Amino acid sequence: MRIVHHSFRSFCRGLGLVVLLSIAAPGSAISAEVAVTLPPLAGLITMLDKKADVLCLLANGSDPHHFQLTPRKIEATQRTGVLMRASKDDGGWPLPPHHARTLDLWSDIDHGWLSPVAVRQVLPVIAKALSDLHPGRKADITVALEHALKTTQTIEDEWKHALKAASKTGVLMQHPSWRRLMQLMEIPVLDVLESGHHGQEHGPRQLEQALRSLNEHPGAWLIADDGHSNRSLDWLQNHTSVNLHRIHLNALGTCSQSWPELMRQNIAQFSGKPVPSSASEPGKQVGHHHDDQSGDQHGHDSL
Repeated sequence: MRIVHHSFRSFCRGLGLVVLLSIAAPGSAISAEVAVTLPPLAGLITMLDKKADVLCLLANGSDPHHFQLTPRKIEATQRTGVLMRASKDDGGWPLPPHHARTLDLWSDIDHGWLSPVAVRQVLPVIAKALSDLHPGRKADITVALEHALKTTQTIEDEWKHALKAASKTGVLMQHPSWRRLMQLMEIPVLDVLESGHHGQEHGPRQLEQALRSLNEHPGAWLIADDGHSNRSLDWLQNHTSVNLHRIHLNALGTCSQSWPELMRQNIAQFSGKPVPSSASEPGKQVGHHHDDQSGDQHGHDSL
């Protein structure tokens, strides 16, 4: 009887260990196919393979400037077939150093996903990686690639149409994330208030210079950036002597948002009317309501 009791007790202990392991690592037997560092990269994969199981490392609403991988995400990332990143933007992240296959989409330019041309260049590379993962879906991915390439051209044309007014007056940006797109569209960039890649605001002299430039370009567009302090734009808007436009753009979107959806969300912001000069109306203060156009997207930090 003692032997039976001991065996039963050992069985219970073993069963308990299995239960504890399953609680400590839920879903460890199931892994995503592709890991991406940033939400827009997930949107590019969706264009090519809607069946792909994607692990988006930067959760919606997280700050990429202070991002830290949890042990569980490190383990999950290591189990994926491909890790897609943009090292010019996520270069400081503590990513797993020995992933079997890392695909660096943009190592030489920042915010490549905001340029239709840059996206068009990497889509075939992404399609090949996805086809290698699932050879049985290669035909469908090839068809999707052809459609996606056409979509990038459509989006590029939509940007050109939306930016017609800005091409005459120029833009002044809080953050440099949109500078590449503006240069592609030949839009005059009057100034960028955060000159560093991760954001460094200008001092008083630079702000005064930006104000002079703004006053010389009536109808210019102030571009606020989601996730960044836009107090410098508030100051400029309060002190300018000209009418202007002010919009709020979102460079990251969400992990469930396709790339065309992210682009069109931002394109739509350029349909607004000019904002009257605050300086011409004594006592009038400009609040933050001009920036609260992003709904549940608000809080994303742009890179």
